[in-house]
Amino acid sequence: TKSMREEEGFEVIKKAILNLSLRHKEHISAYGEGNERRLTGRHETASIDQFSW
Repeated sequence: TKSMREEEGFEVIKKAILNLSLRHKEHISAYGEGNERRLTGRHETASIDQFSW
């Protein structure tokens, strides 16, 4: 968004990330089948159970 590109944009981005983290499980469930096999937390993938950025 425009506010993310302005001088204090990183703060806006961090707030958006926080908002995403609060609904992590809901978002994961909307991403389709098979994510539990891919998001294992091993190698370069994140764990399906833990939000990270």
